Amino acid sequence: MKKIVIFLGLSAALFANDAYVGTPAKILDKVGGKEIGQLFVGAKVKVLKDSGNFAEVEYNGFVPGEGNTAYARLGVLESDISVKNDKNFKKNGVQKDDYDNEWIKVSVKGVVDKKALKSNLDEVYKPGEELFKERCGACHALHGYDEFNVNVWPSVIKTMIGNAGLDETETQTLTRFLQSKAPIE
Repeated sequence: MKKIVIFLGLSAALFANDAYVGTPAKILDKVGGKEIGQLFVGAKVKVLKDSGNFAEVEYNGFVPGEGNTAYARLGVLESDISVKNDKNFKKNGVQKDDYDNEWIKVSVKGVVDKKALKSNLDEVYKPGEELFKERCGACHALHGYDEFNVNVWPSVIKTMIGNAGLDETETQTLTRFLQSKAPIE
């Protein structure tokens, strides 16, 4: 009996690992099914089940009021996922941020191509750091990571997309890296 319990515990641990999105990834309702949304670089998901080239995942995050984009942290505009219809989110309660704004705790389950997933954040942040040093330092001195707060970096990067020659994936990767280093306030 003890061996069975240990085996079941280890099996559950193998299928309930955290993973991070390394490249933008469509989240589908099932393997070969319809797209329900897009996971962004850096989003943390829980891998529930391995299905060949796909992984069944669950995402948990926050939506400010109503909307179809969820964020990683309460009160922080760190985009993780955008769904085609906000009904795809399961609502799991409400939480207030430091400014008394209500954020809805949400989750969504689906399948994603395993090639888009990374086992740790270093694999996600390293390319962002390299982009920052190569592209941002080509025209001007590098900004300090803490020069802008976590909610300002996306706007700063948006103004530089053309000058730095960033594509969508590079923009997400760079943004997520800088947000990981920036102060919240």
